[in-house]
Amino acid sequence: MEAFALSIIHALVDLVCPEECAACPTLVAGGAIFCHGCSVHVNVLGSPECDACGTPTPAPALCPACTATPDPSVRRARAWASYRVGQAHEPVVRALARFKYDRVTRLGRRMSQRMASRVPDSSVDVIVPVPLHEQRLRDRGFNQSALLARHLGRALRIPVDFDVLVRTRDTSSQTRANLRQRHALVADAFRVTCPPTIYQRSVLVVDDVWTSGATAQATARALRAAGARAVDVVTFARVQQPGVAT
Repeated sequence: MEAFALSIIHALVDLVCPEECAACPTLVAGGAIFCHGCSVHVNVLGSPECDACGTPTPAPALCPACTATPDPSVRRARAWASYRVGQAHEPVVRALARFKYDRVTRLGRRMSQRMASRVPDSSVDVIVPVPLHEQRLRDRGFNQSALLARHLGRALRIPVDFDVLVRTRDTSSQTRANLRQRHALVADAFRVTCPPTIYQRSVLVVDDVWTSGATAQATARALRAAGARAVDVVTFARVQQPGVAT
């Protein structure tokens, strides 16, 4: 009933106050995230992809990295669209910058609607957002992953636990770090506050972008060590490195 009431409210809001395209000032129809001009430049992800991590592959199968990792912390990961590094005007890059840094939080609902179609397993027990360190949260004013998780939980009718996972230290920016450095930066940076609440439960971790997988894997390791039965990950976007086709 709550989900239905919210859908009516959102429809009325869209009617009275139309939304702009997530990447430009063009007005879009209710529920749309990009205008036609921007949407043609969005690379929506899907099959064929790695069965485990969601990396685009020539055919549905495990990618080489997942084949070499027989017992990964993350069971399955998926993203809605690719994020092209170094392309500041690319629609997905622009949308995430507006949402995350310009605080256009209204985008969160439309982003989560796209993410819902990419959730690896909608029968998970609980949704957990990737937490920010308290200092980063004070500086930014909100946790973008928590906002996405809240909308996603409402849409899928899955409870969201905002407190079970915390970031124990403020990790430095990973922007210029290589893969090994990224994993080192977030190693042991997360802690489960109340292990009984996730013991033997399946968890869906929500974040805005999958960059190298280091953060997702660090959160999954913490959750699995605390007793979670399985950990899936869903993000709005996945980084596509320059020169890599998808």
